Amino acid sequence: MRDFPSISTVLEDEGVKILVERWSFAFVGMEVKKIASAMKKEAARTGRMPSKDDIIMEVKRLFGKYRRELIQPVINGTGVILHTNLGRAPISSVAYEGLLDAVTGYSNLEFDLVDGKRSKRSLMPGRMLAALSGAEAGMAVNNNAAAVYLIVANIAGPGREVIISRGQLIQIGGGFRIPEIIERSGAKLREVGTTNKTNLGDYQKAMNKNTALILYVHKSNFVQRGFTDEAEVSAIARLARQRKIPFCFDLGSGWIDSGAGSAKLAEPSVSSAIRTGADLVCFSGDKLLGGPQAGLIAGKEKMISNLLNDPLYRAFRLDKLTIGLLEATLQAHLRGESLPCWEMASAEREELRARADEIVLTVSDSKVTPTILKSSFGGGSLPEYEFDSFGVKIEGDPQDLSRQLLGYSTPVVCRTISDGVMIDLRTVLQEQMLTLIDAIKSCL
Repeated sequence: MRDFPSISTVLEDEGVKILVERWSFAFVGMEVKKIASAMKKEAARTGRMPSKDDIIMEVKRLFGKYRRELIQPVINGTGVILHTNLGRAPISSVAYEGLLDAVTGYSNLEFDLVDGKRSKRSLMPGRMLAALSGAEAGMAVNNNAAAVYLIVANIAGPGREVIISRGQLIQIGGGFRIPEIIERSGAKLREVGTTNKTNLGDYQKAMNKNTALILYVHKSNFVQRGFTDEAEVSAIARLARQRKIPFCFDLGSGWIDSGAGSAKLAEPSVSSAIRTGADLVCFSGDKLLGGPQAGLIAGKEKMISNLLNDPLYRAFRLDKLTIGLLEATLQAHLRGESLPCWEMASAEREELRARADEIVLTVSDSKVTPTILKSSFGGGSLPEYEFDSFGVKIEGDPQDLSRQLLGYSTPVVCRTISDGVMIDLRTVLQEQMLTLIDAIKSCL
């Protein structure tokens, strides 16, 4: 091992020095040591000694990968509007630009500009949410899993029971499961009914002196069909009220059925969930609401007050940028203004076809043709709802085409098929069209 290239000689390479200028000596030096250590072990095992160039090549490859892992804009050509892996709901650039000064400099995050005293953060989103939903009060935390956790921990706590139907023990994105979130809070899970049938009597039988909460979870990311039955939410709410047990409706998808999200959808809305008699309703901010990642809670004022005063709330509260974007999103709903995700959802197929024809004409290659497609909401929302859409097909090796499109300066994420790739134009922003055309040309 005396002949193994030294760390210092690797760091003196001109190509590695460029990486040091961009990433810092501390970061590059740490990664070079890791790579050298791994190669030493491999050399001891195989007897093959790597050269200095081998190490340098691996360092450059690694930092090339790191550069692609930094958060950056991509073109969503999948047709999935709320694509979880691509950041879910796109945010209005106008809303972001309006917040630029407030988030890059100082702001009144926790300061009352009228009284000149300290105040609490994110009060306005709660007020606007109450106005939109018809609830007594509202609040926001950093995601819906946090909202569920905070509610269960505050109302139930260690050792007390939370009743939930077996058919609602769902898994959400990233592998998180509702039962695990409940149990992690210290509460005891009390399952009722079966995976396909749960009636009101099942809830009645399960109630006892140790029951702290009834949780109803909307199946927003899958559908059950066939021999199924579920108790009416309003009936569960009445039963809970009679027994003086808090009732929470985890709506998940967060559809606001008025203003910017107005549409005819077979989906319970936030306001309809409040009208069922639920004490609390929680949902995501970056799904059908069309805003930033957040967990929103609407409901009884006393319960909301208890949640806001819970020490756990501090661990889940929002930062200034998210608060600003959430305020802008809720204001858009209140004023009936459009949001990017709903503009995408409402785009006419003929409009998308015209954009596809423009791409085909500009690229002028027989491998690129217009094609009829189906788009979806995605993001754990409306699993059966599809839009008639339009896009372009590029013929060729699907893996090679996908790799080239992902490797473009602004990566293009597309659908792969057996004889090529397809790009759904419903989810391509209008300002990205010229970049998309250049990306398609580059891979041909």
